[in-house]
Amino acid sequence: MIKIPGLNRFEGIPGALGARKGADLDLGRDLLQEIRKLKFDSHSDLELRDTIASLALEVQDRRGEVLLPTVFAVVNESISRRQGAWRFFYPAAPAMENQRFHKYHGSADRIFQTLDFQRTAREWADSGSKCWESFDQAVAPVLGRHELAPRERILVETILFVSQRSQSEYTANIPLPACFYRALRECDEEGQLAFQVTDQQILGGILLYQGKIVEMNSGEGKTIAAVFPSVLYAVYGKSVHVITANDYLAGRDAEWLAPVYESLGVSVSVVLDVMDESERRFAYGKDVVYGALREFGFDFMRDNLKLSTSEIVQGNLDVAIVDEADHALIDEANIPLIISGGSGTTPKISAKLRIAIERMVDLQRAAVSALEQELERAPSRSEAYFLVLTKLYLADPDSRALQQEFAGSPRCFRRALRVLAEYRVDDEYDSLTSDLYYWIDGDGKSLCLTEKGLEFVESLLGPLFEDFAVQEKLSAFQEDADLPLAFRRKEMDKLNRQLARKQDRMHQVVRMLWGYVLLKKDLDYLVRDDQVVLIDQHTGRGRPDTRYHYGLQAALEVKEAVPVQPDHEVLGRISVRGFLSQYGVVSGMTGTAMAANNEFERAYGLEVIAIPPSHPVKRTDLKPRMYFNKQDKLQAIVEEVRFCRRVGRPVLIGTHSIDESEAISQLLRRDGIQHNLLSAANDLEEDRIIEGAGRFGAVTVATDMAGRGTDIILEPGLDRHIADAYATMAGKLLAEGVGAVTLKCQTNDAAQMLLAAINTGNLDCSIATAKCAGSIDITVSANKESTQAPAGPVVSLEFGLGLYVIGAGTSDNARVDHQLMGRSGRQGDFGASRFFSSSEDRLSRFRPSGEGLGGTTTDLAGRAFREGEPLTRHLEKLQRDAEREAESRRARTEEYTRVLEAQSFAYYRTRKEILRMDSFKLFLSSLVAEKAGQLAQKYFPALLVDDYTRQFAGLREELELDYKVVASGLQGLDLNLLEEEIAILIGARLERSRARFTSEEFEKLGKLLYLQTGDELWREHMSQVQSLILGTQLMGHNGRDDLAAYTVSSFESYKSLQDRIIDSFLPKLAAFPNDVVKESQPPQIELFEDVVRILGA
Repeated sequence: MIKIPGLNRFEGIPGALGARKGADLDLGRDLLQEIRKLKFDSHSDLELRDTIASLALEVQDRRGEVLLPTVFAVVNESISRRQGAWRFFYPAAPAMENQRFHKYHGSADRIFQTLDFQRTAREWADSGSKCWESFDQAVAPVLGRHELAPRERILVETILFVSQRSQSEYTANIPLPACFYRALRECDEEGQLAFQVTDQQILGGILLYQGKIVEMNSGEGKTIAAVFPSVLYAVYGKSVHVITANDYLAGRDAEWLAPVYESLGVSVSVVLDVMDESERRFAYGKDVVYGALREFGFDFMRDNLKLSTSEIVQGNLDVAIVDEADHALIDEANIPLIISGGSGTTPKISAKLRIAIERMVDLQRAAVSALEQELERAPSRSEAYFLVLTKLYLADPDSRALQQEFAGSPRCFRRALRVLAEYRVDDEYDSLTSDLYYWIDGDGKSLCLTEKGLEFVESLLGPLFEDFAVQEKLSAFQEDADLPLAFRRKEMDKLNRQLARKQDRMHQVVRMLWGYVLLKKDLDYLVRDDQVVLIDQHTGRGRPDTRYHYGLQAALEVKEAVPVQPDHEVLGRISVRGFLSQYGVVSGMTGTAMAANNEFERAYGLEVIAIPPSHPVKRTDLKPRMYFNKQDKLQAIVEEVRFCRRVGRPVLIGTHSIDESEAISQLLRRDGIQHNLLSAANDLEEDRIIEGAGRFGAVTVATDMAGRGTDIILEPGLDRHIADAYATMAGKLLAEGVGAVTLKCQTNDAAQMLLAAINTGNLDCSIATAKCAGSIDITVSANKESTQAPAGPVVSLEFGLGLYVIGAGTSDNARVDHQLMGRSGRQGDFGASRFFSSSEDRLSRFRPSGEGLGGTTTDLAGRAFREGEPLTRHLEKLQRDAEREAESRRARTEEYTRVLEAQSFAYYRTRKEILRMDSFKLFLSSLVAEKAGQLAQKYFPALLVDDYTRQFAGLREELELDYKVVASGLQGLDLNLLEEEIAILIGARLERSRARFTSEEFEKLGKLLYLQTGDELWREHMSQVQSLILGTQLMGHNGRDDLAAYTVSSFESYKSLQDRIIDSFLPKLAAFPNDVVKESQPPQIELFEDVVRILGA
């Protein structure tokens, strides 16, 4: 057996990692030192694989200690080989530019062409042996005749060995001897083929194994870090799912790292959207599976709709390692993953409803205009003024007049909120909204009808709420025992459908209002190819696979006059948070986690730990600037780009809307500045645009670039070219009569590069260097003596290298800004960032900024702006406030979501129990007994008799109608025996149905019928719950009262679900095979965001 160094370092299978509560970087560094001490470079590939296999066997025999140091050390060696040394076998690789490596391939090619080698290779292949030792022995005479030096012989022989075996084998399965790696290291003196796993990557792997959320800077190698815990979990026999943002990243990472996993005997696969069910089942059988979050989530949902255990594809949910964890676990935590099915029905939105909504929106606009005029007439800061201001805030938070008032006086907004609170407390809220048709929450996330709006809609569409008469009829039919039960059921079904239609019409009004008022084109969605495509608010990408449901998507399609697409029936739904809660262990990695550490702890109980970067960050984050209007802000951004363009410095401008990107693009075109525009409208060109964003002189405008998870690679030699351009510019300015040019450098390294460019540029000038607050100033002067005063004007310029990131506005979320900033300064590169905002931006709109921010400054064009520490602190406070509000909204949505998910998981557990049940006969007997008890209690509650003839007639009618049995024999029976006799009667009827089949066939068909019946009623239940949520929105929020009412109602509905399943299933089984078991249609996958929208998340 292979000797395994360091095996006994720790004890206890739960791990030393759990031995210290709150294990952090200190423990991680201790483990890192232990890992670095373990050397496996003298092991062959086969010995590395055997090491992992031996450890796995010890775990299975329950003799394994904590294996982390050993496994990580082996993985480290394997990564360095497969990602580094193996490039030796690909002569076209960039690392193989060194001609010294090519000579070995030349020697191997010459030997390969000889008849001597060809004959020997055939004989070796025919022997059936594949190992290195047999190949070495076979070709030794051939190689001995070519006078190769010992090191050259090993390298050439290995090339020939790999060439022979790779003709029929995957290269990861070709184990190489340790002598090859030793010879290659000795030959590769410059380390061109070396791949050194960093301490940060190993620390990241340790923390991921601990179940932490790990923050690692962009470019630090999160993808490599995930390999270490994945292999360790595989050794312990756990299934590992590495969850990525999309299919492309999943496929890329799995393909790139497969040689590492496979060389260690750990199987790896990827799950992609294009795969069919059999391919998915095969993929999930591997130890480590890569895939997008949506693929894992939808496979989970599909498995919970399967009608046989043999159809299940996913297997155990043991371990999830989530990339971009803050986006998945927080930003998208409450977005439902929904499986839909059936042929789908196209929502019918009548022309009358469309006209009613459009007219109401126009009337609301007129009311807003009237309030704006009234605001102008009201005495400033009077009670009347604040009352009108508050009404306008409710009518249209986007009103320009409202924003100007709030921007002009910081106290106005706070006073308006106080007025709003006072009216709410005094229950006089209607007096504020009496002139409005609907009112909108200040954050623009939700709205509700007013009395006036309701009256207007009902004047055009008829009563929305008057269903009292229908309810009375329904109650009358329920109580009228003189009518036949079959007739009563038929009439009650009609009335229930009538109530459902009225309820759906109420909900349609809400959905149409949402679509027309709250959802903005080119911000929330765009129209592409005659279809409404939603925009991912975190990445700026279009999401054609995402749609609103329950009529909200149709409302947008009607609004934009595009064809209305069918809505499919919802078969199952779960949030991202709910799905991830099904894993035994969850950990994650991202570049921006610390800003959300409190929410990770609250929502998931996950600790966030940041790993210090491997290279010092050379990016300079300049102080933000705030202008007084958007136009000045945009002009200032273009001015900044114009200067960067002169020196060739690449610029990335990040915006938060397509409109703002288009506005900047238009200004750039007007200035003749070539640039690329990236938004949801053209995201198919993303690869091309990002590929060129780091080139000399590139200008890129991108909508919500922060969430794209894309590294911008700088052009080789970029900084040298920029420094040369600055030196050339300074020389031209001096030649044009400028007395001196001062270039402000943010770091000493940047200053040294600039000085080198000036010196090599042969400028006829003097050079002076001075350290100032926050910068190193290099002044080039036309005077030959640096001590002399400049002969002309002095020009001061900011000197910068690398990518310059400009944020066109501060985001509501600090993580988004940090992600955007992180596109620059990757892996120790130079770079800079600055955010330009305005008082009219979304973040500042209702958070005035007129006090305590210091004075204003003007730029060269005379535009006034604020800058400095007070502004920075103010913007940081606004972000914290906005983040708290967003977290509060997510928490509120989560409370609603958890109610349905608790029911979902309970239903799915029951469903799995049915699928895996050994004896369906016993289960069926329990259902019959339960139904018998229900019938006895229904007609003889508490065994009491009021009118025996009437009571028994009802019982007999229901039994005979539903089960086709003769129940007259039960008349006069002792009521204490009634429940048992009913069960016998129903059981006998089911036994007659069972007699037509074998026991195995009947159990299989019974399970199938029960599951289909349950699934049908479960879908109805989910629709009812959705109606409850919409109902809470129809007339506005009532906070905890709404949630309490929703929770009680939904659980009452779920409580009755089991009874309804029994009521439907048993009669169907009794009538079987007359009732044909339905063929289930394949479910369709869609991502829906309607619940999040409805709840204002």
